[in-house]
Amino acid sequence: MTSILPKTFTQKLKSKSFIRDLSMFLNKDGPIWLTIKSLAHDLESHKVDYAIIGGLAVYAHGYERTTTDCDILLSKADYEKFMAKLVNLGLEPKFQGARKKFISNSTPRTMIPDAYPGDGLIGPVSFPDPKVCQENIDNMKFISLPKLIDLKLTSYKRVPAGRIKDCCDVVELIKTLKLKLSFSSLLDPSVRNEFEQLVRDLEKDEQKTNINEE
Repeated sequence: MTSILPKTFTQKLKSKSFIRDLSMFLNKDGPIWLTIKSLAHDLESHKVDYAIIGGLAVYAHGYERTTTDCDILLSKADYEKFMAKLVNLGLEPKFQGARKKFISNSTPRTMIPDAYPGDGLIGPVSFPDPKVCQENIDNMKFISLPKLIDLKLTSYKRVPAGRIKDCCDVVELIKTLKLKLSFSSLLDPSVRNEFEQLVRDLEKDEQKTNINEE
């Protein structure tokens, strides 16, 4: 039978290193997790407020997918402190003048409050101050689930074709955590309709599946 999977993916599945790396990631080990754990420890030791966002936050909240990014949210004041202590944290700018990407075992990326997800244009949802959206998970500070979904849905609304993965992340979080319509009350008003529509669509899909199985 001819495989419907992309050739590059099937080649990866046959690779021992790919299987090893995948296993390490799912066990919260390997370069990505070691980088973020080390960075979180160093930020806390320097009294820098932070919140881990992006794919690692999605994973921490329950949807176990892989990522190659270490995304962190810093306050404006702590961002300058972070830049001043790059050497002590074992980081260096990815290129001369870089202020958002840094070289380590992985490539940490930083965001600061009042920046806007998706296309970067001013809108109702911006990256929040980490102090008001932190949630402790596995001894690290992650962005809270409502704020994570705010950012994901806003990013998708702003750049639908380019950020479809953000919508997929929200769908999988709804399915994994069994989120209901009532959860939308915790979200920014600008994304509530989108969230509620996703919940309704998933409920309809589940009903169809149950009918077909009867």
